[in-house]
Amino acid sequence: MNVETRLPYLKPTELDSKQKAFYDLHLESMKTMPYVWMLENGELNGPSNLLLHEADIGNMLFPLNRAIIANSVRSAGVIAHEIAVLVTVSAAKAQYGMYAHAKLAQAAGLSDDKITTITAGLRPNNLTREEEAAYDLAYSLCLSGAISGMVYDKAIACFGGKGCAALVLAVGMFKMIGTILNAYNEPVPEYRA
Repeated sequence: MNVETRLPYLKPTELDSKQKAFYDLHLESMKTMPYVWMLENGELNGPSNLLLHEADIGNMLFPLNRAIIANSVRSAGVIAHEIAVLVTVSAAKAQYGMYAHAKLAQAAGLSDDKITTITAGLRPNNLTREEEAAYDLAYSLCLSGAISGMVYDKAIACFGGKGCAALVLAVGMFKMIGTILNAYNEPVPEYRA
């Protein structure tokens, strides 16, 4: 690890019943993720470390997180979802979030050039119309105040009302995730991330 987290990792053998329920749910849901979400000794890293410490909240928030992600991917598409999340975690400078969602964006087929540009805090100049709409919506939502009518209208035109709402919810969720990651200084587990 590059740095130490401010919140100690919990050993799977030391969990109470609520923590164990969260841990088991997490293992089942995350097993196909293309990034490091569990350390070699079974300790959870990333935002799940805090959610394991706060298992009452974690047992509610993690299923909500998975539902928001599934809805966003289904309603707006996986590329639009990953662009919106990358913009959000990059705006927060949440290093672990950028690492994890760069891996997910790569797995979804987003080019490394676009991923690198977004995580650098810039808007790629070769986005499709839908990618632009997802980027602009997320970027606008990461600023203070209401988003512009043009940004909103473009998101509605590209994704419809349900797709736009799904992206808004995803951005909100990942603003919270970025906050968690930054508060506890969650490290990036791989050198080249």
